Amino acid sequence: MVTDLLATTLVVLATGVGVAFTYFGYSFVTRLTSLVGGLGGALAGSFVARTLVAPPVGVASPDVMLVSLVGAIVGSLIGSQVARATQQFAIVALCFALASAVTYSMLGHPSILHSISLPSFGSGIVDPLIGSVVVGGITGVLVWQFYLPFLTVVTSLLGASILQQIVRHWSGLLPVFHSEMWTSLGTSHVLWFLLVGTGIVSQYRRYRHRKSVLRIVRPIRRRLS
Repeated sequence: MVTDLLATTLVVLATGVGVAFTYFGYSFVTRLTSLVGGLGGALAGSFVARTLVAPPVGVASPDVMLVSLVGAIVGSLIGSQVARATQQFAIVALCFALASAVTYSMLGHPSILHSISLPSFGSGIVDPLIGSVVVGGITGVLVWQFYLPFLTVVTSLLGASILQQIVRHWSGLLPVFHSEMWTSLGTSHVLWFLLVGTGIVSQYRRYRHRKSVLRIVRPIRRRLS
C-alpha cells in the first residue's frame, strides 16, 4: 500500500514537472533556478551564521537557533537572486561545454563521449581542440543571442520526453485508459510531436507577449528617468 502510494505520488510529481517543462518551460526553469538557489543559500547562510557569526559574538544555545534561522533567511534571499542572475550564463556555459565535447569526439577522439554513438569525421581535417572551441563558441553566442527561443524549444522537447517516458513505464498507474492504451500512446511519435509543437507554440505566444510589453514599458521608463 505504501509502495503504491509512493509510486503514485512520484508519477503525479513527474507528470507535473513534464507539463511545466512542456508548456511553461522558461518560466518554470527560472522559478526552479530561484528555488534551488534559495535552498542552497539557506543552507550556506545557516552554516555561516552558526559557525562564523555566533561563536565570535558569544551567542549561546538556544539563541544559536535564532541566529541560524536569520542566516538561513538572508542566505535564501541572496542565493535566489544570485541564481536568477547567473542562470543565463550557466546555461550558455553548459551549451558551450556540450557542443565542444561533441565536436571534439566527432573529430577523432570518441573517448570523451564513449557511451554515445556519434558520427566521426576522422582526424586530420582540423585540429580537434581548435574545432571544438570554435563550434562551442558559436553555439554559446547563438544561445546567448536567442536565449528565450532556445530555452522554449529545449524545455518543450524535455517536457514532452518526460511525459512520454512516464506513459511508457508507468502506464499501469495512469487513470482513464487501460495500460495498453497508455503504452500505445507513449510509443506514438505523432503524439510526441504534438506535445512538442503545442508546447513551443504556447511558450512562444507568451514570449511574444512579453516582448510587446517590454516595447511599451521601456520608452515609459526612459521618459520617467
